[in-house]
Amino acid sequence: MERDFYIVNQMASHKYLDLINNRNMVIKTQNGRRTQVWYFHQQSKTIRTRYNNQSWDIKSAGRTNNMQIWSTNSGWFQVFKYEGNQFVNPTNNKVLSVDGRKEDEGQGVIVDGNQKRADQQWQVIYVDKAEKVRTKGFNKEFGFHINRPFYVRSRMPMQRVIECHGANNVWLKRWRKNTTAQQWYFDEVSKTIKNNHWKSHSLDIQSNGGSSNVRCTTTNSRWW
Repeated sequence: MERDFYIVNQMASHKYLDLINNRNMVIKTQNGRRTQVWYFHQQSKTIRTRYNNQSWDIKSAGRTNNMQIWSTNSGWFQVFKYEGNQFVNPTNNKVLSVDGRKEDEGQGVIVDGNQKRADQQWQVIYVDKAEKVRTKGFNKEFGFHINRPFYVRSRMPMQRVIECHGANNVWLKRWRKNTTAQQWYFDEVSKTIKNNHWKSHSLDIQSNGGSSNVRCTTTNSRWW
């Protein structure tokens, strides 16, 4: 019963059901994080996340349309069945939907009246049957060779390269041979540009995208 699966929305971008702030349900590009892995819990009759084993939950005990994960209690607002490529709440007959029918990265997920729209259609892909993530080759969508180290060089006269300093700041520095902190690569799983020395860190627009500054921080696969 507790077989892990992904949930993929059937709008054109085919984004995965995920979490933001480890609480709110959204759609995001596949990123390999445990927040995109789900399973059906037979005892509670709820769908749970592998991130912390909490269950799907219509916020405010079903009095809103917004979706989150919450401690399992098996209330009617936590119970969903999967039929005809839709996740249906048997009590109010609303279905899992993408808010505003928008395919933006991190777009919220809600429950809504069933109109059988594309944003209300979901594919369940069991993890043990999913295609393996590529470890080499060219990603046409993002324009990078996968896992192939490169430098980011300025076109100003000194032609310095960017370097991750102290697993946080990104500086322009003189090129130094075999300095892995100056090397970067495209990670196919997280869809981010990672540092070849601080391999758990990616390029990041500071302040959750609200700044013009770029830093190197722990990979989170958010839009910034």
